[in-house]
Amino acid sequence: MRNLKSLLLLLSGVLLLAQSAAVAQVFDFGNDEDPAIYGEEITDFQWIRGQYTNHAGGARGGYGMRRRGGWWDTDYPDSDENFLRGVQRYTNVDTNPANHKFIELTDPELFENIFLYMNWKRVPIGSSYSGPNFAPAEIEALREFMFRGGFVMVDDFWGQPHLDDMFMEMGKIFPEREIVKLNNTHEIFHVFFDIDEVAQVPGRMVTWDFGGFMKLDDPSYPPEVYAVLDDDGRVMMVANYNTDL
Repeated sequence: MRNLKSLLLLLSGVLLLAQSAAVAQVFDFGNDEDPAIYGEEITDFQWIRGQYTNHAGGARGGYGMRRRGGWWDTDYPDSDENFLRGVQRYTNVDTNPANHKFIELTDPELFENIFLYMNWKRVPIGSSYSGPNFAPAEIEALREFMFRGGFVMVDDFWGQPHLDDMFMEMGKIFPEREIVKLNNTHEIFHVFFDIDEVAQVPGRMVTWDFGGFMKLDDPSYPPEVYAVLDDDGRVMMVANYNTDL
């Protein structure tokens, strides 16, 4: 259990390190890179992305229906491979960028892992046309996963409406627990590197100039980290706000 906690804290530290602009450049995935070079080796750590029940969409252009039927697959698989590339580069954790997959939240395989990533933003923001619509069985699986010691990361929220949505969805999973904002004195920022500032990594809305509502380093949209803690103060779920993996 001690080794499990250490690994989770280490991965959390690398996760937060990945929010720095310099490291994000190091993690850049070249279009000419062949994923086959990593082989099919099964490693100790595997990146798991959660596939949740999605609002159906259909109206207003079908926002809820993407390649695999929901916004849960945003940036898949590039972001997953980039994160694993960072873990491989900066730690001695046994992994490689090819060792990632997505599974349904109710799949028993979830409990064979210690880390779960989810993107559950709504498009349009604040609507019921996309984003998560967790089934009771999915909520129960998420709660059990975290109470057993698993760590969940949610990501890619921009602006107050997205934050309100995130609080609403977290409240469905943990109605009895407070969602707290983590400052840079928390241990999660000092496990492997000392992280004094959460840098803002822009999403495509900014870098590709999609005509979004914000610009990079806009003081109205500061990058922040929110979390849900267990009874012993362990971070069970973390959400990166106003920044992108």
